[in-house]
Amino acid sequence: MSNDHQTPLRLLPAPDPATIELLYRNFGDVLIPLDKLRVQYFRHLNEQSFAAEILSGRIQLPVTMLHSSRKAPKFAHIRHVAALIDIRAYKADEELTRPASDTTD
Repeated sequence: MSNDHQTPLRLLPAPDPATIELLYRNFGDVLIPLDKLRVQYFRHLNEQSFAAEILSGRIQLPVTMLHSSRKAPKFAHIRHVAALIDIRAYKADEELTRPASDTTD
């Protein structure tokens, strides 16, 4: 039995429960409106560039809508935001521990 036609499963690392708790305290819900998320963490981007970064995949954040209307508000699930934050923190840790010989003179 071949499963070549199936889409590969992409599992992110489980976010740290402390990150989820802090996000919940900050935003007060499991669905975070994208505009509030942009203001809090992506202030350097305007609304259009933030949307473009998400659509292009440069900001890897699934967008959730509770209605199929084009005008429906867009949200990010708290677990996805927490995973994004934790992944970026892990990458920063990895960059910090790289040997100094990796830099060019």
